[in-house]
Amino acid sequence: MKTYALLGKNIGYSSSPFMHNAAFSALKMDAEYKIFDIPERDLKGFLCDLRSGKIEGCNVTIPYKEKALEFVDEKNDTVEAIGALNTIARKKEKLVADNTDFLGFMKALRGEGEGDLNFDPKGKNIFLFGAGGAAKAIVYVLLTLKAKRIILTDIDKAKAEALAGSFFKKRKGDVSITVSADEEQYEEFISRSNLLINATPCGMKEKDGALFDYRYIEEKHYIFDLIYARKTPLVKDAQKSGARAVDGLNMLLYQAAASFSVWTGREAPLPVMRKALLEHVGRPS
Repeated sequence: MKTYALLGKNIGYSSSPFMHNAAFSALKMDAEYKIFDIPERDLKGFLCDLRSGKIEGCNVTIPYKEKALEFVDEKNDTVEAIGALNTIARKKEKLVADNTDFLGFMKALRGEGEGDLNFDPKGKNIFLFGAGGAAKAIVYVLLTLKAKRIILTDIDKAKAEALAGSFFKKRKGDVSITVSADEEQYEEFISRSNLLINATPCGMKEKDGALFDYRYIEEKHYIFDLIYARKTPLVKDAQKSGARAVDGLNMLLYQAAASFSVWTGREAPLPVMRKALLEHVGRPS
C-alpha cells in the first residue's frame, strides 16, 4: 500500500485524510493518507523517508511551508514565485516542490458555486491579515489577477515587510503593496477595502479574540476567512452585516484535489472528496 502524508505540527484537526482516503477508495487505489505531526528536528528524517519511497507524496502545512524548501531538489515556477510550497512529489528519488494553495484560493475566490466568494479582485483594494506561507500564495494570486492595492498586516511586522519585499520586484501593473501594523488605521483601511482576508489562525479556537473590530464591516465588503474547521466570529459577524463571507472549506477542497492529481496523475473525484470533507466538519452535504 502506498502512503501519502500531511506534514505539519499540531495538525490533528485536519480534514485532509478524510478527503484523500475517500478519493483512494472511490478510485480503488491501494493507498492511504496519514497525518505526520512532527517537531522540526524530525523534518529532515521525514523527507528522507519521502525520498526513499517509504512515502509517495505529501502535503505540507503550518509551520513548514517555507522550511521544507531547504530539503527539496526541484521547485516549479509557481513555488519559485511564491516562496512557499504545500505539496511535494517524489520523482525518481528527487523531491519536487509544488504549490496548489494558489489554485485552491483562486478557484474559491472567483468561483460561483456554493461556498465560493464570486469576487473579481481586478482593480480592487484588499486588506490581508497574516504573512505566512498561505499569505504568500494569496498575494501571488492577487498580483496575477491585477488587484489595485494590497494592505498587509501581521503581529510580526518584519514578517509582513519581508513578504511585501519578496513580491516588490514581481508586481504586475500598478499594484501597490502596503504594510501596516497600526490598529488605529484599521477602520480607515477597512472602509477603503473591497475584500478582507484572514490568513491567520485567529478564530480557530473559541478563546481567540477578534482579529479587528467587526463593527467596521459593511454590507459592501467581501470576506474570505481561510479557517475551515469552524464558522468563525469573523464570518458570522460579516454575514450579520449583510456582507458576502465564506470560510476556507472550498479552498481546502480545491487545493487537495490539485495535489491528488500532482501525485497520482489522475483526476481527483471532487464530489467524493467534498462529501467526505463536509461529513468530517459536520455540515450537510
